[in-house]
Amino acid sequence: MNVIDAIRERLTEIRPVGARGDIVALGMVHAVDARAGAVTIQLAPGQLPQGVVQATIADIRRAIGALDGVTSVDVRIEAPPQQTQSPYGELGPIPGVRDIIAVSSTKGGVGKSTVAVNLALALQQRGRSVGLLDSDVYGPSAPLMLGIDGRPHIGDDKRMVPIERFGLRVMSLGFFLDDTSPVIWRGPMVMGLVRQFLKDVEWGVLDVLVVDMPPGTGDAQLTLVQQVPLAGGVVVTTPQDVALLDVERGIAMFQQVNTPVLGVIENMSFYECPKCGTKDDIFGSGGGERIAQHFGVPLLGRIPLIPAIRESGDSGKPIVIAEPSSTAAKIFLDIAGAVIDEVEAGRAETTAPKIVG
Repeated sequence: MNVIDAIRERLTEIRPVGARGDIVALGMVHAVDARAGAVTIQLAPGQLPQGVVQATIADIRRAIGALDGVTSVDVRIEAPPQQTQSPYGELGPIPGVRDIIAVSSTKGGVGKSTVAVNLALALQQRGRSVGLLDSDVYGPSAPLMLGIDGRPHIGDDKRMVPIERFGLRVMSLGFFLDDTSPVIWRGPMVMGLVRQFLKDVEWGVLDVLVVDMPPGTGDAQLTLVQQVPLAGGVVVTTPQDVALLDVERGIAMFQQVNTPVLGVIENMSFYECPKCGTKDDIFGSGGGERIAQHFGVPLLGRIPLIPAIRESGDSGKPIVIAEPSSTAAKIFLDIAGAVIDEVEAGRAETTAPKIVG
C-alpha cells in the first residue's frame, strides 16, 4: 500500500459528530497530497457547524500524524460557507411557489402520508392554492389516497404537468410505476428523482407546496432541504416513547440545516368509541406534547385513531373531502390553520425591520 492509499484508509476512520458516515464516504475529502512527509488534505465540510469542522480537523491531524513517515499535516478547507453538500447544487426557490412545507417522520407506519394528503386538502379548503409532491420514493401512496389513475403529460416546454384532483396539483413517483414494480434504488438515484420533481415540474402559481417526504433522515430528505428554501417542516409522530426517540432525529435534522420546525402532529393519538364516545389511549398519551415542549415547537394537533380516516384514504377520497363535517376533518382544518399561522409568523419575523440601539 502506497502512502496516499494509507492516508485515505486512515481517513475512513474519521466521522464528524452527527454525520451519517466517514469523511471519505461523505465526499468531504477532495484531494490528498504527500511529499517528503508533508501531508496536505483538502477538505470540503459543506454546512457542518464550525465546532464540528474544527473537531474533525483535529481528528484528521491526530490520525494522519500518527502514520509512519508523516512529519506534518495541513488541512485546507475548500468549500465556501454558502455552498451546500448536495452533489447537484442548490436550485433555489421554485418559480411561482411561495411556501414549501415538508411533512416528515423518521420511521414508517405513523400515518405521515395520510397526514400530508389531508393537510394539503385542508390548506386548499382554507383558500390556498396548493400542490402536493409525493417524494416518498419507496412507498408512493398519493395516487391511491387521491384516487388518481394515469400519468402526467409533458407540456410544450418539456416540463411535467401535475395531475389535478380535488383542487390539488399532484406529482408522485407512483404515477410512473405499476403495482408490481419494485423500488430499490441507491441514494444518488433517489436524490436525482427528488431534484427532477422540484425542477422539471410545471407547478404554476401556488401558495403552498406540501411535500410528503420518505420516512427517515437520508438522501431524499437532505436533498430537499439543501436544494430549495423551506417555509418549514412538520414532524408526524405517535404517542409512544419509542416514536419520540425517532422524532428527535427528525427535528434535529431540520434544525441542523436551519429549517424552521413548524410543529409536531400527533397521529393515532387516541381511540374514540363511535358508539359510547369513550376515549382510550392505545399507544400511550402526551408524547407529542412532551416532544413539542422539549424542543420548544408547537403541538399542531392530535389526530384520533378513527377507521374512517384509513378507509377514506384507501377509497381514494380522503376524510377532509369524504366527510368534511366530521371530527377528523375539523381537526385537519384546525391543523392547517395552525400551520398557516406558523408560516406567517416566520415570514413576519424575517421581514421585520431591525431596530438598532
